[in-house]
Amino acid sequence: MKKYALTILLVDDNEKFLKSMAERAKIRKYNVLTASSGEQALKIASRQTIHVAVVDQQMPGMEGLEVITRLKAITPDIKTLLLTGHGDEKLKKATQALNSAYFDKEDIAGFWNFLANLSLGKIIILLVDDNLKFLKALANRIELKGHEPLMALNGKEALEIMKSNRIQLAIVDQRMPDIDGLVLITQLKKIDPTIKTMLLTGHGDEKLKEATEALNSSYFEKDDMGSFWGFFRKILQGLETTMAAAGMAEGGDYKDALKIKGPPKKK
Repeated sequence: MKKYALTILLVDDNEKFLKSMAERAKIRKYNVLTASSGEQALKIASRQTIHVAVVDQQMPGMEGLEVITRLKAITPDIKTLLLTGHGDEKLKKATQALNSAYFDKEDIAGFWNFLANLSLGKIIILLVDDNLKFLKALANRIELKGHEPLMALNGKEALEIMKSNRIQLAIVDQRMPDIDGLVLITQLKKIDPTIKTMLLTGHGDEKLKEATEALNSSYFEKDDMGSFWGFFRKILQGLETTMAAAGMAEGGDYKDALKIKGPPKKK
């Protein structure tokens, strides 16, 4: 399976700066698109999905804030960053009013760390359970928390979904008619070794818990669903930290990646 990459649109009328930014973004495994004007950026955004747009403020024809406003009209979920070499508090507040990040070009050395830590919104979560009522209830709660659930009623459906989507987290029931949860988690990790997984069971024991942890997977008893969402939040926090650190490490920012991940755990 090809590794998923975010598509980033870089918009700047300074050709040298734009080329330099594009080269560094490619090193960090982004799919990179470039535009030298606001008009060109809008044409690109109208034709394909953009996850992140980094836009210069001062450009001929259309300034950065206007470009960001129009990009959000095309793709409301797009994450945007305004880059400026002539910023002030008024511009910063106007940028934030558009729910956009703001970054000064004078601090460009720290830009990539800033980008790696940028929240990119929804996390895609695969839910696998043969109990449709339970599955829908779980999916509804996850949607309310701002993430995107994908549902599967059995292991076969889960594997098909996994092959065509980038899943960050899979929550898997242990007892299912075709494939049990531990076997399914093993197969999901073969498709994408970086996926986070959680085994849910109503029939657990210490042996099953140890087998789950041996797969580097979380384990949760359905009988304790009252505390599930606190546990779920910790899983997501760990996932977001790992994703940010991985983004830095891929680009060579190993020291900052280690700072994010923290010191290795003592055995």
